[in-house]
Amino acid sequence: MIKLMKTNGLWLGLMLFFCSYSSVANAAKVENLYQADVRSSASNWQQLALEQVLIRVSGRADVAEHPVIKAEFNQVSPYIKQFTSVRLNDENLTRVVLDATRVNRLLQQADVAIWGELRPDTLIWLVEQNSGQREFITDANNELIKQLSSAFKQAGLPFMLPLYDMDDLINISVSDVWAGFWQQINQASARYNTDVTVATTIDKVTEGNNLLWRLTWQRQYEGRIIREQVTAENEAVLMQSFAKSLAKQLAGQYASVLSVQSSNNVIIEVENLTSLTDLVTVQQLLQQVVGVAQVTITSFSDDKARYSLQTAIASEGLLNALQFNKQFKLQTAEITELAIDSRVMPALATFRYLRL
Repeated sequence: MIKLMKTNGLWLGLMLFFCSYSSVANAAKVENLYQADVRSSASNWQQLALEQVLIRVSGRADVAEHPVIKAEFNQVSPYIKQFTSVRLNDENLTRVVLDATRVNRLLQQADVAIWGELRPDTLIWLVEQNSGQREFITDANNELIKQLSSAFKQAGLPFMLPLYDMDDLINISVSDVWAGFWQQINQASARYNTDVTVATTIDKVTEGNNLLWRLTWQRQYEGRIIREQVTAENEAVLMQSFAKSLAKQLAGQYASVLSVQSSNNVIIEVENLTSLTDLVTVQQLLQQVVGVAQVTITSFSDDKARYSLQTAIASEGLLNALQFNKQFKLQTAEITELAIDSRVMPALATFRYLRL
């Protein structure tokens, strides 16, 4: 039930109209999260599609090895909603759309965290060493860039590359990225306003009789530097390993475990709502968060609304999910009484709504 402090016949009539309004813009939104492209020639295409989606939704490359999940690969058909043949990059593929509710329920039963479609923007600085020379990789047609784009799309990781224009080159050098000088890296990255910055270096090393690609990457998190390294025989496998490694780390920070036994009721307060369109748009944005079952507008007054959320995730997980929607700017996350009436539930957090 919707309760409005500003109520009359016109407002209630407009509310019923705007409840069908669905034009909502999101930042860092992963499209087709529950869609997979698999080789048409594969006899186990259903299992491959389920595994691909489970990896993307959980951020865990080994998720199919979980005992609860592994057992489901004997009965995959109920997870398939639709499939069709497509032709991509001169290859015949089967595009499969899976049932998001069933996939989420399976991960929930396995106590595996679920990573929603709103994910952190990641800026990636790329330096390659070739024949002793180190250079930024700026050519979009470079095979490393192509494979990076493919691997990150497969993993469900939004990313962007620097412009490498005059502003960048004034603030940062190849040596800064190679050595991990984070003062310079952060200074150059600030203009892109992303959530995560990764400094990546690529070279070749000899292991036994094999010449391998080597990718070393690092990022800052809570005041410390996280470094990892992967090697591979070709660019495709190299970038797939990079994407899986980064996805696992980020999912560990931002994915949320859905509770099977219980649900929480929390209040979110949102400011700067100047129209009914704003009011309902925010309701729809909140409903898109994984684990949120229902969103009810409980009050609206002086450009401020209170939303009651029924959710299967903990409060911390909910705030983590909301921070990547750039239409919400966190004002306070302190639980304080917002009304004299003791019957009014305190708000978990207050956000300011930003129109894009």
